[in-house]
Amino acid sequence: MKRISLIILIVVSSAVIGLTGVSTQTQRPARQVPQTTMTTAQRRQIALQKTTMTQQRLNRYFHAEVMPNLTNCWSRLQGRGTIEIAHSYTKDVSGKWIADKLTVGKSTLPRGQDAVALQCMQDSVRGTSFSSDSGDGKGDRYLVNWTWPVPFPSDATTLTSAMFAAKPKRGGSGCDGRGAPAQCFICDQKSCLRVCVGYKTCREYTSGEGAKFCTESDDCASGGPFGLIGGGVIQ
Repeated sequence: MKRISLIILIVVSSAVIGLTGVSTQTQRPARQVPQTTMTTAQRRQIALQKTTMTQQRLNRYFHAEVMPNLTNCWSRLQGRGTIEIAHSYTKDVSGKWIADKLTVGKSTLPRGQDAVALQCMQDSVRGTSFSSDSGDGKGDRYLVNWTWPVPFPSDATTLTSAMFAAKPKRGGSGCDGRGAPAQCFICDQKSCLRVCVGYKTCREYTSGEGAKFCTESDDCASGGPFGLIGGGVIQ
């Protein structure tokens, strides 16, 4: 009986060794997945393209829904200059951004004209809206900081056509190519960075272990009705 048991043990051991050898021979090496790293220049170009598309989208709304009602009232404003108006929108159940509150920021208009301009704009945006986009955040508020010229430029039609034909291009001044300030934020390297298109708020904080983080909330855009960041135009 001992001899039979020994023979069985040898046979089983040989089979195990054989199977192990087959498994080793047929095992395929793990596939190496190529690692792609986006360069700083590529990230900046993507951000510039997103900014341009967002500004064009908002200007399609302003030119189609607001300015037809605004032009006559705007032409009665006195003096020359610019006025920054913060347009606040809320999202309804259908996903549209509905015009809500307006507030005046920096203005170079003569004394008393800010209130007139604000009333003109309030009357013109009342009841207007624009559709949400897949790139919008999950919040229910959208802040649009637009810098409006007074009066509208005499070549407004030409400027408008150029603005809608524009492509992402660095250069120019401000968020509209004419000095409109950047009034939005994004998280960049765990710190808040001011940008033309991003979020209304950005908060920096440090965890208990000392790690630094930042959070963003509510969509935000800065610009103007007759230009884009960089001011680049397709020739």
